Amino acid sequence: PAARPQAIDEPLPMSVALAAAGRYEFSAALLAQMPGRPAQDAWAMGAGDELRDVLALLHSNRSAAAYALGKYLAAHKDALRATELRPQWAKGHFRLGAALLALGRSRPAYGSLRCAVSLAPHDVHVRVACERARILAQNDAMGLRVVQLLAGRDFAHPVSRAFGVAHPVRAAVLRFAQQMRNFVYLVADARTRKCVVVDACWDIDGILAAVQREGLLLAAAVVTHAHVDHAGGMAPPPFAPLRVRVAGVAELKRRLPHLPLLAHPLDIPEILRANASMLTARHFTPTPNGFSFRLGHSTDLRFLHTPGHTPGSQCLLVNTCRLFSGDTLFPGSCGRTDLAGGSRVEMAESLRVRLAGLKDSTVVYPGHEYAGEWTSIGRERKRGAMRAVARESSAVVDAGDEVDTSAAAALAAAAAAAATVAG
Repeated sequence: PAARPQAIDEPLPMSVALAAAGRYEFSAALLAQMPGRPAQDAWAMGAGDELRDVLALLHSNRSAAAYALGKYLAAHKDALRATELRPQWAKGHFRLGAALLALGRSRPAYGSLRCAVSLAPHDVHVRVACERARILAQNDAMGLRVVQLLAGRDFAHPVSRAFGVAHPVRAAVLRFAQQMRNFVYLVADARTRKCVVVDACWDIDGILAAVQREGLLLAAAVVTHAHVDHAGGMAPPPFAPLRVRVAGVAELKRRLPHLPLLAHPLDIPEILRANASMLTARHFTPTPNGFSFRLGHSTDLRFLHTPGHTPGSQCLLVNTCRLFSGDTLFPGSCGRTDLAGGSRVEMAESLRVRLAGLKDSTVVYPGHEYAGEWTSIGRERKRGAMRAVARESSAVVDAGDEVDTSAAAALAAAAAAAATVAG
């Protein structure tokens, strides 16, 4: 439900790039043996279904390869040809919808994917893509842009094309970021291009590069809660003696001194403790429950205090229908309540009162990619954590969140080894 970056600084993995290039060249070579376009049209119309199917398949395969290589115009051209040759083939319309989405044309993409759903109603991938296109088309209609950045995919790469292999400690931190699967969001008013960044963490250079690449103007930074994988700072116990610092809002504030930092007042002290000597209380704009402001021309932001994961956890509600939930709500589950400051009772209250009052159609953008890129309030009422709360207010489902022991152990080992080498 969020616009994916159309280009990223990091290249495709070599194996993926070679496979896509090979697939593209193979399909192109076969198509080159066919008659030219006018003759091909006449030939296909006079040929049997099998020959038309072969042509459609070749164009579809070349479209998929072009898409993987970032050649979205070429992908669109081949997908369109595939649908002309075989109008009743769902895959052709699926390829066309994917290419149109990559080109930022959400409305026609939604039309193509609806056609694909009608032809293949039981294909889960087609249905999910269609739902994503529908949400993007709604965002476009309300003048809203949402760019969803995933750690390890869109930023926070342990190996950078610009800088080569990172310092051992930094590389270990970024590998940990990949395993944590954090989402960072750019929420923008399409008309003015003003945006806020939600939970800027791990790789500030990569996040600012995405802001520039998308042509946006950064107006503020929102922190959903104080944990270091969302706000940055010194790693908590048992890793504190290693002095491992996670880049976050302190680094962002150092780079952009006039940028407002928006956090709930109950979590600001914890952010300050994790960023001692780098931030003070005057650097923050407190956002108590109900705090709101307008971003740009037509984008309204309101903060909902949703304690449970931390005392000052908050969600960002945009235009009353898009919820950036941090670690409060995930697809099928909610945030952990067994960490410092967590409370099962407060989490149940947040889900039962603060979030349950939202419309079923509200799209939820979670803070981690644990079970999908998005969900909805209606879906969570039917079969997620909100259903559990509705049945029994004290029974909430915890997602595997901050403490991944294998990843944490890898971080500690790498940091310790780097410290030994440095010594």
